[in-house]
Amino acid sequence: MTNWLSGAAVLLAAAVSGAHAATLCTAKEQVIFSCSTGAKLVSVCAAGDLSAGVGSLTYRYGPPGKPEMSYPSGPWRGVVRSGTWTFSGGGGAYLTFRREAFRYIVYTAIGRGWGEKAGVAVEQNGRLLTNQACRDKPLSEIGPDFFSNSGIPDDATPFELP
Repeated sequence: MTNWLSGAAVLLAAAVSGAHAATLCTAKEQVIFSCSTGAKLVSVCAAGDLSAGVGSLTYRYGPPGKPEMSYPSGPWRGVVRSGTWTFSGGGGAYLTFRREAFRYIVYTAIGRGWGEKAGVAVEQNGRLLTNQACRDKPLSEIGPDFFSNSGIPDDATPFELP
């Protein structure tokens, strides 16, 4: 798992070396988060110059090259929220995508005593349905600086790290 500073270094290293990390983002999009949960990938992709007033974010999930879900397809600012955690010896960040009764939560965290965690959780009406952990080191840009620069509001609904 990458922290907020080393996340940029991983993306830069991949670009310089020509390596292509597993992602559902297109070549024209910026990878905000991506990892493998086994046979499937979870990715958050930014299109355009993502800032407080422009650009877009999309959550994608599915097998490589064939996302089963791509959300939202239209305006995203009303459905995306962000959050952070502070833990003993660490911290974390998450993005939520709300779709009716469901929330898709992409997260990354590190803490003393339990190490690193990253993945995607799905809730329905506030109840955890599934948590799929990343099986590889995720590419991640999520964190307070990204949230602030992108104009993503804080999540009013708490999310407990699984």
